[in-house]
Amino acid sequence: MPIISSKDGKSSKAKDPNVINVKELLQKGQELAKQAHDSGGARDERRKAGKLFKDSGPCTGGYFEAIYHSGKPLFLIKEKDSFNFVESIEINDETFYPKDVKRMPYEAYGYYEPQTPSREELFAKVKKEFQTFVDVEPIYIDVLAACVLLSYHQEKLQTVPYVYVYGDNESGKSTALQVLSFLCYRPMYGVTVPAADIYGFLEDSDAVGCILEDEVQGIDNDTDKIKIYKAGYKKGAVVPRTIMAQHDRFIKYYRTFCFKACASEQIAQVKGFNERFIFIPMVEGSPEKEWADITKEDLDRLHNLRNMLLKWRLEDRDWQLPEVLMPVKGRVKELWKPLLQITQGLTVYDGLFKFVENQKNKRLSDKQNTLEGHIVKVVSSLYNEGNETIPFLDIWQGLVSDLDGKLDDKKPHVMDTSEFFQVTKNKVGYRLREVLSGESKPIREKDSEGNDVVVKAYVFDPSKLRKVAKKYGYELVTKLPSLPSSESAQTLESMEKNTENNVENTLPTPLELSKLSNSVTSETEPLNLSLEDSSITEISVKENVTGNKEPNSVTLQDLKDVGWIYGFCSEHECCICGHKKMTSWKAETFKGENLPICDDCVQAFRKEQEVKGDG
Repeated sequence: MPIISSKDGKSSKAKDPNVINVKELLQKGQELAKQAHDSGGARDERRKAGKLFKDSGPCTGGYFEAIYHSGKPLFLIKEKDSFNFVESIEINDETFYPKDVKRMPYEAYGYYEPQTPSREELFAKVKKEFQTFVDVEPIYIDVLAACVLLSYHQEKLQTVPYVYVYGDNESGKSTALQVLSFLCYRPMYGVTVPAADIYGFLEDSDAVGCILEDEVQGIDNDTDKIKIYKAGYKKGAVVPRTIMAQHDRFIKYYRTFCFKACASEQIAQVKGFNERFIFIPMVEGSPEKEWADITKEDLDRLHNLRNMLLKWRLEDRDWQLPEVLMPVKGRVKELWKPLLQITQGLTVYDGLFKFVENQKNKRLSDKQNTLEGHIVKVVSSLYNEGNETIPFLDIWQGLVSDLDGKLDDKKPHVMDTSEFFQVTKNKVGYRLREVLSGESKPIREKDSEGNDVVVKAYVFDPSKLRKVAKKYGYELVTKLPSLPSSESAQTLESMEKNTENNVENTLPTPLELSKLSNSVTSETEPLNLSLEDSSITEISVKENVTGNKEPNSVTLQDLKDVGWIYGFCSEHECCICGHKKMTSWKAETFKGENLPICDDCVQAFRKEQEVKGDG
């Protein structure tokens, strides 16, 4: 083989065409293998993708729904005033096909050819089916029928109600869900459905379908499913989940918004979960027809009705749900407003509206009967007694009395109750911080032997406490400032009608405000006084039954506290010195009387309190 000299002076052998370069061959083979792999992978991806499927959605000129017609899957398209059938549809340069029965957890829809009944007629037909197979109170029949109609317009809602049917064996709760599964819009009906299957169903569907779950007892322990139900009643709600890939991980957001209904033998014990539901109690009854006796005629009628409902959905996709004035607010409004919207203008509307008004009181009663409700009641009561800093022991003893709890000397931190089982001091403290935004602080108190001891107490923000108390149906007495200086505000108690020597005020109407003047009257109707009544300038003193009040009939030792009456300044007889002076102060005695007191006696009371160490 000849030797060839290179430019750099180094010699090299000439390339023999008969010699195979193994390295180059391996490189070429790797390149060909990679190309084959890439092309094969692309083919595999295309093979996996196959056809693209949809069950509903908007298209050019209208809306479409996947149905079965003439024995094959088709799209039913509503375009202006006509209905058309197509085998596929083009959206954004992609071709979509209707789902077949293998890809749907419900029976396929068909086409209803006659004219669609009115909303009133549809409601009556749906209601009749529930009356046939379910024996429950009439108002709940109306609720279930309204839920069926509502399921066909969920995308127009901000919140959607849930239904919880509960009762003993053979009470008909499963039958109620089966009727819902026939008539609701694209439902998934199952028993103890896993959370992953719910995610998959809602992810795979283009429409806002329904989740109908039987035998949900034990859901208290299923944290993942609880999250779906707690989040999914609001539009746009998602549950994030981290997906682990082979060499990576990413977060996927699963939609959870849709109408849901559950059936169980008992109610779950999860507060946030229960607040999303309308509860329907059921007992064993005698329906017109048992589900076990259903005939082909019944099935044909149910299928025909669901086809009517689907066609009604397509025809009314552009219909805006009417606004309704609600007698309630908060969570109750979120649950019941959609049902009143879908039935507005129907004969059933007035009955449902009155039922919603009753639900407001029931909901409040249910809140008050929770452990949190009892804690709010006790704290509000102690706060109204003038305790701005409340020792925890006082709250604990108040709960023991309110819950009729039993204490064990061996376990002083645990209270046994008939309603909430064991309640611990730790749990109560947690609720004080979580529900009432209380802050704990150590304070000094006298024990039974007169010794100074440090105890734990709670301080509450008045504005926050007032909002929480109102939520649970309780009121706080307004705290009024005592002095323009930095001294603490004194408690102004509500004034009772039958209290002698009571400082009272008359609330005028807005038209009478200009007629107000400073005066002393002998007798008026007593009303509660609040800080908001700052525009009132008249205050009156009710005379004693024995005639004019004797000077010094009340001493400083008889006074519980002194408070400034905001916006009042009139001439009164002081309850201590008996002199008539301009004053805007009131004194509360230990007997519960509220009497006028002059500035000089206020200062004397303050000094006496400072000497005692009471501040």
